[in-house]
Amino acid sequence: MLQTLPRIIELAGLEDEATLTIVRASAEPLVTTGTMLIFVDEESSIPNALRHYPSGHGLRVVDTADTIQKSTVADLLSEKCAEATALILDPIELSDIRDAPDGVRGVMDRLRDPVDGCPWDNAQTHESLRPHLLEETYEVLEAIASGDPAELCEELGDLMMQVVLHAKLAEQAGDFTLDDVSESIRSKLVRRHPHVFGDGTANTPKLVEGAWERLKARERPNRESVLDGVPKTLPALARAQSILGRAQRNGFTREATNSNDLGQRLLDLVQKARDIDTSAEDALRDALAAFERGVRAQEQEQRATPA
Repeated sequence: MLQTLPRIIELAGLEDEATLTIVRASAEPLVTTGTMLIFVDEESSIPNALRHYPSGHGLRVVDTADTIQKSTVADLLSEKCAEATALILDPIELSDIRDAPDGVRGVMDRLRDPVDGCPWDNAQTHESLRPHLLEETYEVLEAIASGDPAELCEELGDLMMQVVLHAKLAEQAGDFTLDDVSESIRSKLVRRHPHVFGDGTANTPKLVEGAWERLKARERPNRESVLDGVPKTLPALARAQSILGRAQRNGFTREATNSNDLGQRLLDLVQKARDIDTSAEDALRDALAAFERGVRAQEQEQRATPA
């Protein structure tokens, strides 16, 4: 294909293009802020070559008849490209790279580049990221409690970064990719919502929960208990509520006790929270926040009162 380079440049009017980058479709995917000319040496490589560009990004397709057609990344990927000899991608704004989902992946690819990437990102493992994942999760919860949409948006982005980074580590290890993660949850959501995507029926949240548990049990026949899979690292209140919920949805009920045992009484309160469809963890968090505000207000009053 290289012998067609002058012809393609002439056809597309790229002779005076100062920021032109030329690559093969089968090469490592690349995003630049200038014009990109991609030689289609292998049609099967086109999706990979374009995977860092937003779906609506504009491009031109040069075919074997020396004609040029305007298109977008999404439209091109939905069509057969057997006649394409080159793709000319319009310049992209840095904000487009930032905002596009594939742009996040592109940034992570750069950060994890073993030569030109970030030393901190390249030093991370799944294990080393565990405390960061936990911290980002709690920051999302705090943002939800604050009621500030801008804060929640930012914290969800930080949490998303953890997912993308873990997926990149797995991809480099040959285990799975971010696409596999996305497809896994997509297919699970479809499977477990037959009342939406199939012929199932469930018109209340309770019926949906019951159907979800039955479908989960069929998908994981090797689990010994309906309680398998509840993380032991969950905070005690949240784990108690999850276990009580799973047990109840699978026919195992717990009666309230009159015990003086503190643990049993706490479990009674968690059960009551479930009965009124309230998160015990959030309820305690909110009550504690209110108490904390009261203490701080009293401290402020004491400081303002002359001794």
